[in-house]
Amino acid sequence: MKALVQLENLNCPEDKRIILRNLCRIMDVRIIDIDVDRGLLLLLYAVPIALQKVRQELSRLGYHIQSCKFQVSDLPLLNGNDASKTATV
Repeated sequence: MKALVQLENLNCPEDKRIILRNLCRIMDVRIIDIDVDRGLLLLLYAVPIALQKVRQELSRLGYHIQSCKFQVSDLPLLNGNDASKTATV
């Protein structure tokens, strides 16, 4: 699953390095990109609890989440319904 996270206090390349260093320790999470200029973090996560761990770690580091859009993707159709959904948390 994918998540696009809008962060507070993401201001410089050092912030990006701190986030990468700390989030890479969380199992089932892969950081795709961090856009410092726009304050965006794009990541892949395998299970919902991994996204909760990301949220907790970012908060602990002082990078609070303003918004989070997630997308269930690359999944087969379930019961004839489209498995691809986008939502805002």
